[in-house]
Amino acid sequence: MNTSPLLVRARALTGFTELVKELAGDAEALLRDVGLTTQMLAQPEATISMSATVRVLENAAAQLAVPDFGLLLAQRQDYSALGPIAMVARRADTVGSALIAIARNLPYHVARTSLRMEAGPAEELIWLRYELPPEICGAHRQSVEMCCLLLIQTLRMLKGDIGADWQVVFQHPPGVSLSRYQEFFECEVACQQSGNGVIVPKALLEQVLDSGNPNVRVAVERFVANLIRRNPLDLVQQIEELIARQLANGDCSLDSIAQQLAMNERTLQRRLEVQQISFSEILDRVRRSQAREFLAQPALPLSEVAILLGYSEQRSLSRACRRWFGTTPGALRMEF
Repeated sequence: MNTSPLLVRARALTGFTELVKELAGDAEALLRDVGLTTQMLAQPEATISMSATVRVLENAAAQLAVPDFGLLLAQRQDYSALGPIAMVARRADTVGSALIAIARNLPYHVARTSLRMEAGPAEELIWLRYELPPEICGAHRQSVEMCCLLLIQTLRMLKGDIGADWQVVFQHPPGVSLSRYQEFFECEVACQQSGNGVIVPKALLEQVLDSGNPNVRVAVERFVANLIRRNPLDLVQQIEELIARQLANGDCSLDSIAQQLAMNERTLQRRLEVQQISFSEILDRVRRSQAREFLAQPALPLSEVAILLGYSEQRSLSRACRRWFGTTPGALRMEF
């Protein structure tokens, strides 16, 4: 299980300070209450806590008595809130490929949040379903509404206008009147549905975009891919996956993993320090998880399990199992 902190780019709160001031509120106090500062927001590509971001939006709406605070903030941002991801979307061939590019690269902007295309309520419709990570507990209406309006604004940027047959759906009860929602979204809005997102005609996905020179599009895609690789939001998950693939090769050193992430050892260590975890802790966690899987397979000799976990000798596996599980590999195997 991934236990790394949930992060989001600071650009997610672009315009927050200015909006709060216009509404006669104290932006610094609201930010301070959740552990954020105006200095953090001044660096759009810096990372901040997602749970703090969700809470500060809810707190602002409640304290300022502005139930559509998230929608007002989204109005100030437009699709550029996606940062480099918007560059790729604007260079796509079709609306569908633009949305796929956004969904694929969304982890650069916000950790473990998904945008999926699912079957709509009718055969000719498609549901662009937006989901926050399950770890986000408590009220989060402001964040969901804000992100869905940003999605609508991105579609407007791609297509030019809003279709009369589009629909925005929310899982939560209405926070404002439906007429107020329609002022923001310019289409039908339904609450207390089975999920969140935007429902559009399938035909919209096939609409061709004027994306310009295809060579420029490829260059932009490569640039953003490299940017994402060098500045991953969920760095711990990337390291876990690299370690899991390389354990059996015996080359899971900090230097080896750092090279694959296109950074030096010290840079990788600094980024892990920000997330309050060390490389050795991640390596140990992956080994522990894989040890249970391998030991559950009786056909695998213990000597082979040791090799698969990157140990040069079986004694190292035995010591690790005693530390992890309080017993020997053989005794643990008997429990499966």
